[in-house]
Amino acid sequence: MTYNVRLPSVLGGEIYFPIAAVIRGPELAQLAELSKQAAGRMMKYPDLVDVNPSLNLNTPELQVKVDRQRAADIGVRMTDVSDAVRLFYSGEDEITRFKEGSEQYPVTMQLLPEQRDNPDVLARMMVPSTKLGQVRLENVATIGRGAGPASLQRYNREFQVSVYANVATGYPLDLAAAHTVQSIKEVGLPAGYSYLFSGQVKVLEETTWNLLLAMLLASIFMYMVLAAQFESFTYPFIIMLTLPLSVPFALFSLWITGRALSLWSALGMFLLLGIVKKNGILQVDYTNRLRAQGMPVGEAIVEANRVRLRPILMTTLSIIAGLIPVAIGIGAGSEQRASIAVTIIGGQTLCLLLTLLVVPVAYSYLAEFEAAPWAEWAARLFGRARSSVRRSDND
Repeated sequence: MTYNVRLPSVLGGEIYFPIAAVIRGPELAQLAELSKQAAGRMMKYPDLVDVNPSLNLNTPELQVKVDRQRAADIGVRMTDVSDAVRLFYSGEDEITRFKEGSEQYPVTMQLLPEQRDNPDVLARMMVPSTKLGQVRLENVATIGRGAGPASLQRYNREFQVSVYANVATGYPLDLAAAHTVQSIKEVGLPAGYSYLFSGQVKVLEETTWNLLLAMLLASIFMYMVLAAQFESFTYPFIIMLTLPLSVPFALFSLWITGRALSLWSALGMFLLLGIVKKNGILQVDYTNRLRAQGMPVGEAIVEANRVRLRPILMTTLSIIAGLIPVAIGIGAGSEQRASIAVTIIGGQTLCLLLTLLVVPVAYSYLAEFEAAPWAEWAARLFGRARSSVRRSDND
């Protein structure tokens, strides 16, 4: 016996299969064959498990074949036939409400299980007729046993069939999606047939672009805040040099711990970008203070890094210590949350070493840049322009 398990979405809300490839086309039988072939090829890949097409044409059922001409002669409409069958078989249509005190309860009806499986009971069902009042269903239709799909999915006036699969432990979702695409291409879809992804693959594509946009906007706003704080357009660049350094180390920490890049680890990188810049802020801010007191650039850089080394190490160690329980994975759902902690711990730890080297070197180069004659001329020009703007505002 085989069970298909649907994993909860990492964003919460609706539950999706990790892999859900939707094949669309005009012919249902052709879709069933294509989905079956695609599922067979997907089973060959070790990263795809629990592969199962949504369409099964072998589900036992009672089939009602209406004689449309006979039904029209005695005034029986197709909608009346379908409504009557659905009323007795689905058990979902509300026929009245039962009131008890201040509470009301919907009342539905459905045939007993043994009656729903009996074609004779279905044949004796009464359906409305505009000419005869009511007639038996067997007077306008032929009832028999057969096999067919449990449900039909349609989109934009086309049939669609989904091929579901889970991702094996230790394999990334993007690799499983690539193997799914390869399987469908090997089958070869005829003209008029197409495929697309739903499920967690679609969610991953949408959220990936959203995260990239969020990172871009966060970097822009981060630069604006730092430029306003330091009253400089160049110092924020020194601080933000640590941001691209943290990403490779975060990816390395995922690789060395055997974890795949997922939405949780991407969220960890997003948080990491906001954490690693604090070291550069401490270094640049204290260096500027020492230079304002008349200390030479080289001595100010060395002294600032010596003084700020202790608070930088303390904050880094406190962050790592606080995330260790999450990285170990204790409690329900910890396996997914652990990716956030591993990303931050690895990126923060390894990036710390380069931050203590990159920021002082970049600051020294900036000091040489500021000492250039043309840079002093540009600074004076910018200062005059800023002074004129202030005078116009005062006037």
